[in-house]
Amino acid sequence: MKSLSLVTNVMNERGYVSVLILPAVAGLLLVLLLIVTQQQRLQQRWHLQSAADNMALSAATIIAREFNLLAIINRALIANQVTQGQLLGLASWYSNLSSASDRLALVSSVIPYVNIITRQLANAVAQVEQPLNLVLTSALTMQRVLFSTLQTAQWMIRASFAMMIPQSLTEVAQAQNIKQQTWTLLHSPGLVEFPWLWWRYLPIQHASRDNDLLLDMTQSSRDPFSKNRSYKWFDAGVIKAQKAGGSELITVKNGRWAWQAMDTVALHIRLLFKREEIPWGEGATYQTGSIDQVTESQFGESSRLNPRATQLGLLNQKRMGVTDTPSYFNQEHLAPDDWPSVIIKFNDVIAKAGVRFSRPKTVIPRRDKRIEHANLFNALWEPELQSLSTTEKFILSRFSWDNL
Repeated sequence: MKSLSLVTNVMNERGYVSVLILPAVAGLLLVLLLIVTQQQRLQQRWHLQSAADNMALSAATIIAREFNLLAIINRALIANQVTQGQLLGLASWYSNLSSASDRLALVSSVIPYVNIITRQLANAVAQVEQPLNLVLTSALTMQRVLFSTLQTAQWMIRASFAMMIPQSLTEVAQAQNIKQQTWTLLHSPGLVEFPWLWWRYLPIQHASRDNDLLLDMTQSSRDPFSKNRSYKWFDAGVIKAQKAGGSELITVKNGRWAWQAMDTVALHIRLLFKREEIPWGEGATYQTGSIDQVTESQFGESSRLNPRATQLGLLNQKRMGVTDTPSYFNQEHLAPDDWPSVIIKFNDVIAKAGVRFSRPKTVIPRRDKRIEHANLFNALWEPELQSLSTTEKFILSRFSWDNL
């Protein structure tokens, strides 16, 4: 009887323990369920945040590529204009050589044997001049075709890249298995959907109305041959031969561009009380507008070095087509606060990315060692993820695009 009573007591105690453990186990299971659920939510949120970051960075990458392509085309437009100045200068230089060889043959015509050499030289130069001018005219035409191609390319880039961004982000979303999630691409600070403000961000600039910005850059980009072709042929004390010349880009009526080139050579005789100039050769070519007057700083200071030969050059100018005045996309003031950025917004996930301009001194140093500010003439734009500003947080918290 005692052993039976003992077994009954043990079984009763086990029953009490089971009753006490069940709530604890249930609570533990509930905690584990909450932890798993929260973990799934955090994992899903992390996945959405990662996807939003990738999509925002992809959009910024495309914007940076557009900036870089436009910068390359702007540089190509400058190079195209400089090439026209080179070709025009070559025609002017050879015209000067032709006239100089003719005068040499005329002066030496009374000298036996020498006159034969100089006449043959003048004939050879004259025979080359016509086919050379044909080649130069064809090259200038090709440059105009290239110019039209560049102009068309920049318009196509502006039209296509803005439409490319939403399509690319859709592909990124599909690749990350978030097709069921709706997202919105916004301009910073988050009030307007992309790309409505993007069309206005980079206005079209015309070189006739940009305060000579592109013209000055083109002038500064001239090669040494185009900038200054002035030097002494020889200096024998009493007599010297002075060569002068250069190519200039100017504005004419309504701000249109015009390339002009002039080359002169003259003999300068030093007499006792004065100096005498004997014009020996001249050549002048132009596009769009003829050379009406020459300042002392133009054409390698030709009017100062060879004033009489310069006047003869003005009387014998050759027209070689027209200079196309460029139009291009540019934003003159690109302070860091004005750099474009976009915002990707899911239901409760937000990501922001933008572009920045960087020219490291150690990697791409400038010759003048100055810090280069952001511009659309050097392809140095790159994308980056960015943090939301206080203003953006306030706007995004007050406006829900899901209900619009």
